[in-house]
Amino acid sequence: MAQYNINSKYRSLFGMDVHARSVTIKGIDLHTGESMTKSFGDVPNASQIVEWMEEKFAGPYYAAYETGCTGFYLCRQLRSLGIDCDVIATSSIARSTDDRQRKTDKRDAKRLLQEMCMPIPSYSKVWVPDQNCEAVRDLIRTRFDVVAALKRAKQQSSALLLRYGYVWNEKTATGNIKKMWGVDFLDWINKISLGEKSADEALAFYVRAVRESTAQLKDINRTCYVLAEQPRWKPYVDALTLLKGLDTISALLFASEIGDFSRFRNGRSVSKWLGTVPKEHSSGEHISRGRITKAGNSHCRFALIEGLNNVVCFRATPKTIKGGQIVSAETIALCADANRRCIARYHHLRFSSKIGTNKAKVAIASELVRWIWIVGLHVQEELEAGR
Repeated sequence: MAQYNINSKYRSLFGMDVHARSVTIKGIDLHTGESMTKSFGDVPNASQIVEWMEEKFAGPYYAAYETGCTGFYLCRQLRSLGIDCDVIATSSIARSTDDRQRKTDKRDAKRLLQEMCMPIPSYSKVWVPDQNCEAVRDLIRTRFDVVAALKRAKQQSSALLLRYGYVWNEKTATGNIKKMWGVDFLDWINKISLGEKSADEALAFYVRAVRESTAQLKDINRTCYVLAEQPRWKPYVDALTLLKGLDTISALLFASEIGDFSRFRNGRSVSKWLGTVPKEHSSGEHISRGRITKAGNSHCRFALIEGLNNVVCFRATPKTIKGGQIVSAETIALCADANRRCIARYHHLRFSSKIGTNKAKVAIASELVRWIWIVGLHVQEELEAGR
């Protein structure tokens, strides 16, 4: 998304390359044309950076740095000290072959500053969440890590048993195989001896990892349910859970990951954020589109597509409002329209257009995230009007 021309509002601009223990800054005074580079080491704080800015340059000031593992803490600190600061999406910074072949902190800071000085910058700002929003986001992302660890431990234990010839094949009265990792399965696995002490210890390690991850998942789920009842998140969770494919935790995930629903201009920008828009390489009369970019929010994309695994079984009837849910009539109608539209489109893609299951599911995910944005924006406007 193109940004407004910051040159008319600020006198001094600063491009920063931020690392865990160092910060490199390239600054320019737009009135005099004077530029200067400074490198800070030993984990510099925002006060040191601001002190140098005010000593060497005249205000007002604007600074920016690229996204990375350091997050948003420096941006928040600079803003608290009166410096306008943004975090820029790394993928939106154009780099020449020379920039890619000769990468240094000073060149990165200089390249960002050059982009900031352009009359029409092409970079995209990253929305900076407040600390509470980021904390809830981190908790739910931790839940994804726990789920992944649990899945990996189960697969590893099953693979170990298979190598020693043990396969779970207990069946119910109807002839179906009983669910793995239930009470009967745990009784069965606890009685197994692989014949070698080391192998038995390996199996015990995997089983213990499964139990620990299961307990961790239960704990983090309880915490998420408590958070979903907090005044900040409850209106969004209550509304979004009326959409097919979303439960309480996934609704809380979208509410915390999006944070401010008004930051998106249109539905396509939301799909782009999710990474479900197709790649494109078109020129002149030649139009070429490929697979989805997967360049957006991977946690939301995974949760949404997994939630649509049973979309073929979804019915167009509205979801039942549970006790304690507070949702306006307009929001209920929006969710009902979204459910009907998504289900009808899925069946059209699958059975009329003969689109494959996975492609149809991704197409519905791309549309459903737009409905999530519409519903969330509607709730946000209701809350702002009620204040």
